[in-house]
Amino acid sequence: MSIIVAVFLIVECLAFLLNDLSQNHSHYSRHLAIRLMAGLTGVALVTLELMTSSHVDTRYLSLDIAAAVEILLLYPCSYEKPTISFTSALILEAAVLISLVYSLIVPSGNLSFRSERLFFSHIVVLVIFASYFMSVAAKRISGIRMFFRNAAVWHSIEDYSRFIYSLAFLGLGILSLCAVHLPGDAGEIMAVLGVVLYMALFAILYLRDMTGRTYVMPRSTERKVKDIIKGNLRTSFIDKAEEDKKMNNLYSRVMLYMNEKQPFLDPDFRMENMAEDLYSNKLYLSRTINLLSGRNFRQFLNYHRIQYAISLFKKDPRLKVGEVASMSGFNSAVSFNMAFKVNMGKTPSEWLNEHSLDR
Repeated sequence: MSIIVAVFLIVECLAFLLNDLSQNHSHYSRHLAIRLMAGLTGVALVTLELMTSSHVDTRYLSLDIAAAVEILLLYPCSYEKPTISFTSALILEAAVLISLVYSLIVPSGNLSFRSERLFFSHIVVLVIFASYFMSVAAKRISGIRMFFRNAAVWHSIEDYSRFIYSLAFLGLGILSLCAVHLPGDAGEIMAVLGVVLYMALFAILYLRDMTGRTYVMPRSTERKVKDIIKGNLRTSFIDKAEEDKKMNNLYSRVMLYMNEKQPFLDPDFRMENMAEDLYSNKLYLSRTINLLSGRNFRQFLNYHRIQYAISLFKKDPRLKVGEVASMSGFNSAVSFNMAFKVNMGKTPSEWLNEHSLDR
């Protein structure tokens, strides 16, 4: 039974790893490296178990897949820098490999525990797990601006989903440890159940990290939340009983106008110009933008200018901030920096540094 379980573990990890590589091989980043590290860790640990043990213990397989799952749990949310996640994943991978090698060198039975490796490896896994989340939580709480960004709601959803998956991970860890102390077939059955559940959790987490979804709510709800945050609001979201069709039609024309004509690139563009081009009343147009985007006209323009600036930075990171500010419709680098900070939560330099590290 344990050999069959081991083969399934290797096949699953390899399947996700190879699929990820085929889709993202030309877009290397630390995010991709963390995902690949999780798959490689699972494959390496299970393979070593098969090569070095005359009898593969399912409880050890549970520990191996648990390490791969934890690396995926260390994967950063959208507002987190990948450096600390990548470093923590490397430390975890090294720790479980050392634990495995140590167990092969040092004879068992030196301590009163039924299985020293299972005990100490779980302790190492939990310590790294707790240390990472404590550092991430401390950093977020220390920056109060995080709670007032446009994307704060989505960040909270990401945190909530990670909390749910963390509880599932800890629950499976308890299940695996309990299997150590159950004699005979009962312990084996519980160990196999733990491995199967770990495999399911590994699959969900890998898909979550690849796609950016949370998998704790329907895809349609996630899209609505992201649309609200982006300002591409709300014609599909407003209660139909309260919906003003005329206003929603006008807002759709506004978004089409902004995306196709890009009038925001003109530093002197005003509300009067938009009202004239769209054959609309200035006051009604202003009210429509305020209600359906959640921004006033100036904020609405700056949001589109910043999105355009980001596309310029991605095309050519060598562009200077002043050049991008001018190309995006800002009168000065100062106003560009302020608008960038409001919309992205960081300065252009900070954003560029972060994305250069993530390449």
